[in-house]
Amino acid sequence: MWLFIIVTVLVFFYIYKIISPPRRIYELAEKIPGPTFYPIIGSTRVFPSGKSNLEIATECYEQFGSVFRIWISNKVVFILSDPDDIEVFLSQTKHLDKSFSYRLLDSWLGDTNLLTSNADIWRTHRKLLTPSFHFKIVEKAVPMMFRNAEILCDKLQKEVDQSAFNIEKYIEKSTLDIIGEIAMGIKLDTQSYANSDYLDSVKVLSASLLSRFVSPWLQSETIFKLSKTGRDYFENLKVIKDEGQKVIQQRKKLLRENHEVFDEEKNDNGRKKLKPFLDFILTQGNFSDNEIENEVQAFMFAGHDTTKSAISFCLYCLANHQEIQDKAVKEIQETIMNPEGEPTYNDFLSLKYLENVIKESMRLYSPVPFISRKIDEDVELPSGYVLPGGSYAHISIFLTHRNDKYFKEPKKFIPERFEERDNKRNPYAYIPFSAGPRNCIGQKFAMLEMRIIIAMLLLKYQFSLVENADPVVIESSLVLRSRNKLPIKIRKRNI
Repeated sequence: MWLFIIVTVLVFFYIYKIISPPRRIYELAEKIPGPTFYPIIGSTRVFPSGKSNLEIATECYEQFGSVFRIWISNKVVFILSDPDDIEVFLSQTKHLDKSFSYRLLDSWLGDTNLLTSNADIWRTHRKLLTPSFHFKIVEKAVPMMFRNAEILCDKLQKEVDQSAFNIEKYIEKSTLDIIGEIAMGIKLDTQSYANSDYLDSVKVLSASLLSRFVSPWLQSETIFKLSKTGRDYFENLKVIKDEGQKVIQQRKKLLRENHEVFDEEKNDNGRKKLKPFLDFILTQGNFSDNEIENEVQAFMFAGHDTTKSAISFCLYCLANHQEIQDKAVKEIQETIMNPEGEPTYNDFLSLKYLENVIKESMRLYSPVPFISRKIDEDVELPSGYVLPGGSYAHISIFLTHRNDKYFKEPKKFIPERFEERDNKRNPYAYIPFSAGPRNCIGQKFAMLEMRIIIAMLLLKYQFSLVENADPVVIESSLVLRSRNKLPIKIRKRNI
């Protein structure tokens, strides 16, 4: 018995010795406030169960300030929310590698895509893929976005005058169909079906990855695969991988049938067309099969889920502020209701108040609540702290957007705050699409898509909140979500 105890203790200390961080990282980290740290398990397990990760982050911010540290097993992560500190990481060409947490996505998205790859791969792919998001391609996407928005409006008919319903399940189908048709060149037609195995599996993977991130033992690939969480993850991963491969093979077949795989497309004037995303990487010749699959997986996920989140929370904000909804509808009716045909690209760009509404909803409910980077070398922050090289910086967009130093009454929904650019505001105080060299390549695409879908929905329906509904609990599992159903109901708008 005693021998067993002694061996166990020795093994424990041997493991601790192996995984413990370099002494210098530990010494610098301990100069920065944060929750209690325990050997091996770190500090994540001291957080109360039942609270969302965003609630915990907010409480830590209130207790420790705009810079605090959290230990995840033997890795220290510094949470930053002051724009001056954030600018150090996002404005430079240093510290472009994503943190260890993104490696947990490798089995799903791989490590050769714009979202999660290291700096060298990212630079190459970003340069090659930027033309596929040229503004002319975005402009040509309007009819397809408009058509899918009309389908969404039709599908919502059955929810008119009903109690609260899960509006997110309707919106995510629409945004998936849009990214499929425009970026992949494939009509997925998800809105025609009651269920989607792909979307259901995305939810499972997102929840599994959140559990894995905060549970040190699940970060071991072996333990994760043996766990119930891991088994569910890999079962649903196959569904997602199969869907991605199906999209790639279908598009390859269509291109071959049209003799366009190795030939440059030409328009009627004999000029080269700008290729959309999947056509571009299939015909470029610079991407391996593995790189193509990884980019498709990343764009299918990020391209539909982040936009779904932004649209859903924007409608929630409008449902809670009828006077703002009425003002947005008035602008849309005066701009979009054109009897001569479908609205144009310029029509949607003219919706300036709606743009401010979307920006303000993304301030309060940023679709991507955080981004995380590896710290390449020691960094002295404007706030005075020194972050050691070899650790990680976790940039909390959620907390940054709610900083009362830059946004008066930060918890209030006030679209008018975006009417005029505040030159005194640090540009890194508002970063829903990240910022700097590694910002979101598809932000213009996403903003146009949000304008079109929200405008078409507001023209047809009035959104309001369900009376006496439970408060919305938000959390981040890769993308901002509501833990419970958004308490929204709709009725037909009287025009």
